[in-house]
Amino acid sequence: MNEQIKQRLIGAVVLVSLAVIFIPMLLDGGINSTMPRFGSTIPAQPEFDFEPLEIPLQAITPIPADRPRVIEQEVALAPTAGQPPQEIPAQQRPAPPPLPDTAPSAAPIRWVVQVGSFSQSVNAMALRDRLRKGGFSVFVEKFQDRGKSSYRVRVGPELKRENAEKQRERLDKHFQLKGIVMGHP
Repeated sequence: MNEQIKQRLIGAVVLVSLAVIFIPMLLDGGINSTMPRFGSTIPAQPEFDFEPLEIPLQAITPIPADRPRVIEQEVALAPTAGQPPQEIPAQQRPAPPPLPDTAPSAAPIRWVVQVGSFSQSVNAMALRDRLRKGGFSVFVEKFQDRGKSSYRVRVGPELKRENAEKQRERLDKHFQLKGIVMGHP
């Protein structure tokens, strides 16, 4: 084949290749249609709200019977030279170290004292706070009743029913609350 024909063929192939690449870019304005021009690909915020539910550590982690229970109270720091003692709120104290996993394969039944059931979380939280100030380990459990949210205020849990009965007696004596001792999963 003639050298001049080879050069013309190569030149024609190069020109056709450039036309295939650049003509589409010129026709659609030079913008790649697969990428959005502006905005974000992050989906919009969901239309529903979640209600936070506070679950105390005692309600999640069983406390072994041989380990003493820690009652939540305000702690006063020792004063330094010329300064009055400072109190650390319970929310700012560091969490206790996790308990070792010594639970048997089947979780034992625990016992709680139910002291109230409320349709509004504000009322349940107020009773919870009042009982915590009295030295009780208290938690609020949210549940559905006839399609509406309700809130149970419970003291405990205890591993032995006798301990829960003692808690119920203390609640009656100090707060005049007639609680009900019941099993807790």
